Amino acid sequence: MRILGFTIAALMLGGCAGGLSKDECLYADWQAIGYEDGARGAPASAVSSHRQACAKKAGVTPDMTAYLTGRHEGLREYCQVSNAFSIGSSGARYYGVCTGPEEDMFLSAYQRGNQLYTLEGDVAHAESAFAAAQARLTDLNLRIEHAGIALVAPGTTTEERIHLLADMKAMQEEKERVKRSFGPLRRDVEIAHDELADYRAFLAANGPYPGAATGVTSARY
Repeated sequence: MRILGFTIAALMLGGCAGGLSKDECLYADWQAIGYEDGARGAPASAVSSHRQACAKKAGVTPDMTAYLTGRHEGLREYCQVSNAFSIGSSGARYYGVCTGPEEDMFLSAYQRGNQLYTLEGDVAHAESAFAAAQARLTDLNLRIEHAGIALVAPGTTTEERIHLLADMKAMQEEKERVKRSFGPLRRDVEIAHDELADYRAFLAANGPYPGAATGVTSARY
């Protein structure tokens, strides 16, 4: 059940208690704020930061009865097993706020989602590393070309040519190192993609949490 009458202030909290203004503290709908904290899985300590912010800015304290009522309703939304996979796959942190008989299933679904998030991150990291090596090789080729032009330019002094030759030698050595890194980096990309594909196949066959219907398909997989 969603609480009616959300205040704009509660919707704009975004988890940052320090963002509450004096007026928001004075006129806060503490039940709505509690709901928002619960619905995003904020730790129980979230109310402490609300209390500190409002005591400092407005000299008021939260209505704990209203806050906890709202938080309880928010947690009922957050702790749905069907929600856990999405939370994990978004990379959001879980603060252990869900209790009861379905807690283990919620945690298992969260972990499956978080594993997908991790594997997708591995792919992005591997591809980024390979792209960075390619960009570095392009940059080195350009710098070597420019150095070569400067080396034979009529106005280049002997001392400048000595420095240019030393720079070109160092860049050529780095260029060879970068080229040698391409093989391992390509393998890292392939491995990361294979592991992600295998895990997506596992999810498609087994669902986002234990006991879910098989054959589940999702763009997130």
